Amino acid sequence: MNKKCVCCNGDLFEVFNLGRQPLANKYPYLEVDFKSEYTQKMIVYLCDECGYCHVPCDADRSLFFEDYYYLSSINTELVNHFENLAGELSDAGAKFVLDIGSNDGVLLKPLQARGIKCLGIDPSHNVGEIANSNGLETIIGFFNQDIADRVEEEKGSPDMIVASSVFTHLSDPGEFFAVCDSILAFGGYVIIEVEFLNDIIETIGFERFYYDRPHYYTVQSLKKLSGKYGFDVTDVKHIEAHGGSIQVKFQRVKDLSKKFETFSNQFDSLSREQILYHFNKFEQSCAELRNQLTRFKHDGKEIGGYGCPARLSTITNFAGIGPELLPFVVDDTPLKQGRYTPGKHIPIIPYSSSPEVENYLVFAYEYIGSIRDKLSLKDATYFRPVPFTKI
Repeated sequence: MNKKCVCCNGDLFEVFNLGRQPLANKYPYLEVDFKSEYTQKMIVYLCDECGYCHVPCDADRSLFFEDYYYLSSINTELVNHFENLAGELSDAGAKFVLDIGSNDGVLLKPLQARGIKCLGIDPSHNVGEIANSNGLETIIGFFNQDIADRVEEEKGSPDMIVASSVFTHLSDPGEFFAVCDSILAFGGYVIIEVEFLNDIIETIGFERFYYDRPHYYTVQSLKKLSGKYGFDVTDVKHIEAHGGSIQVKFQRVKDLSKKFETFSNQFDSLSREQILYHFNKFEQSCAELRNQLTRFKHDGKEIGGYGCPARLSTITNFAGIGPELLPFVVDDTPLKQGRYTPGKHIPIIPYSSSPEVENYLVFAYEYIGSIRDKLSLKDATYFRPVPFTKI
């Protein structure tokens, strides 16, 4: 039986695979944990009708978020992004903002500072408790009808529902719109910030595929999906967050005075041939990365990694890079420090205990400005992994 697109019900076709991959946000703590690590061949499917991509995984979705090791507020650039978003929501007259996938309260904090009623929902117990301990009210659980009914009963109906860098993670994206429809105030907005599939592919950023995210969207696919639940796209714009994303606004069709008619051609979906062309470049770049690290080792040049986002897992496992070529990776998130990277088991350490090396492979390269500021070794050389380039 053919796999079907969740957005338009078109057929899905295998377009490329990234080899055997672990869960990218699960960081083993002890060496004895290595043998029990979950892995699966990562096959990516494409819908030729609307451009949507799907990465199936057999692991139970609850496993992904029982313990979570990503804290948004660690990144200065993300803090600034959500400060600006809070200002935009305030200017738009927001009265009650519901933040889905609120993490450690990075958006709740500036909303609260502006006196805007707000509430977070996040499935990760450890991260949600961090937000609650800081006075940023967060319900710990998955956004579903039961939680929506609880919110409406206790808090009222939100006029703005925000889901930033979380929509790709949902097991049932259609359910999200159905629940939004049940709780959203009349005339309200749903705002989704999502990594844009075109940007991922055209920048050969295939490391952004990992199992936490089963869904990858084009504007057309989001329009198709939301339309099945009575919503329409009313605005789309590029944003800088997460290395290239789009902010998409939706309203119920019944609440709209006019229909949103057209998209700029910059949001057109890419063809299968275009995707394969760029994936071939990614494959070559990963081979070149491994060759460069091998040359560094042969020549006695020391190098360490900086930043341990999920994309590190995809790159290192696809390229076959372990601690023999990259002895350590520095990360500023305390929850990750003292653990190992998924699959290839590179030690993750704080900068305070890292050896001083003159070369850094920067996996969180979009934050290079703040990373340079944090390092005491100012004359170090920094490289982006894929393609391997000096930054």
